[in-house]
Amino acid sequence: MTLVFSLLPIAVLILALTAFRLPAWCAALAALAAGAVEAFFVFGLSPGAIAGGMAGGAATGLYPIGLVIVSALFTYAVTVESNAIADIKGALAGLSSDSRFLALLVAWGFGVFMEGMAGFGTAVAIPCAILVGVKFDPMKAVLCCLVANTTPTAFGSVGVPTMVLAGEAGLELGRLTVTIAFLQLLATSLSPFLILFIVDGWRGLRECWHLALVADVALLGSWLAVAPFLGCELPDIVGGLVAMVALALIGGRRGAFDVRRQLWAWQPFAYVVLALGCAAFLPREYKVSPGIVIFAAALAGGLCQGLGFGKLVCLAGRTAWRYSPALLTICAVLALGKVMGASGMTRVLADALIASTGSFYSAVSSVVGALAGFVTGSGTSSNVLFGALQASVASSEAQRYLFAAANIMGAGIGKMICPQSLVLGCAAAGLAGRESEVMGRAFRYFVPVLAIACLATFAAACLL
Repeated sequence: MTLVFSLLPIAVLILALTAFRLPAWCAALAALAAGAVEAFFVFGLSPGAIAGGMAGGAATGLYPIGLVIVSALFTYAVTVESNAIADIKGALAGLSSDSRFLALLVAWGFGVFMEGMAGFGTAVAIPCAILVGVKFDPMKAVLCCLVANTTPTAFGSVGVPTMVLAGEAGLELGRLTVTIAFLQLLATSLSPFLILFIVDGWRGLRECWHLALVADVALLGSWLAVAPFLGCELPDIVGGLVAMVALALIGGRRGAFDVRRQLWAWQPFAYVVLALGCAAFLPREYKVSPGIVIFAAALAGGLCQGLGFGKLVCLAGRTAWRYSPALLTICAVLALGKVMGASGMTRVLADALIASTGSFYSAVSSVVGALAGFVTGSGTSSNVLFGALQASVASSEAQRYLFAAANIMGAGIGKMICPQSLVLGCAAAGLAGRESEVMGRAFRYFVPVLAIACLATFAAACLL
């Protein structure tokens, strides 16, 4: 019976999002309320412990997670306010008229970069809007961006999902970062080829496979070069930039844009990358939250682009207010994760998973993460829900890192068909109201990518 009660908060979250179509923050608060009531009446957790868990989870949601997200979104808002984003869009569109090349450049290269910078749906909505703006087929634009935005999730939002996962599961951040990078190599490498297939079918694969290979080598090589030495904050940011440059050199037109103008337009992003790179080498006692580093760098970039200090402060306030429902959602989900852990609900779920799957659990660990990704639409929230559970199922220290990495890999794949991503993508492409149709088409790619992820995790577990 305790298993049923342990599943109830998650069931409330799923039903609130899908059956009742409540906003994510309402669904998260409803699940938190159900979890708190159960923790007291069923599992015997004291009111003080419940309140402490909720307060601790909410505080973590605001700092450092909320600060990182708002700072990253503020960086993008600076480029919009200064109209630099128009120059960026123009340069991307001017490189080529080949839709296959543009899909890789924008959905993959720029999309991964935006995922690393901000995450939180920006890597779907913004590249999708750019593709539609250069006369791309709206349905194909949405599908390309959904596929591209799966596996980069772990290192999105300047590494917040991985940081949260390490904290929730009690794992060493550096080792977890490297484990994630290596585990995701196979599943991630599929995305550029799937993008070509979406745009132009088998002909696109035959004629442009070399571009997909370049996109893969650029991103995955950057992951393996950056993750072990600089941590989880920069792999997507550096990988996305390297992929864009490599694709532009291989398949783009020469002299397609004004270099000086582009250097001006990319200033806020460039300062963020430089600042985070420098901060990665600071001694531990001098390190500060990545959110502070990002905000300061974006502020400097905005000042260099001619925006006044007062205007930038107001812009930061508007950005925080605009995304306050999302921050509330994250705080509520983090609070729920703390309450479930303290009351023993997470342990009950872990024991049930072990009993039902036994030695084959590694084959379904990514499916658990995909379920969380589908429900929450967030890699961070998915790690709070199931990160500790996945690590607790493991029978060895190495498996703890493997199953935790599988959770975030699955969460990213689940985002391909989650309601939040579909709504954002369809809105950006002018396909509002056709989310169910997009989901049906995206499901064709969701299944094989998830299957590859499950096989990769199973094979890795067999080698440990």
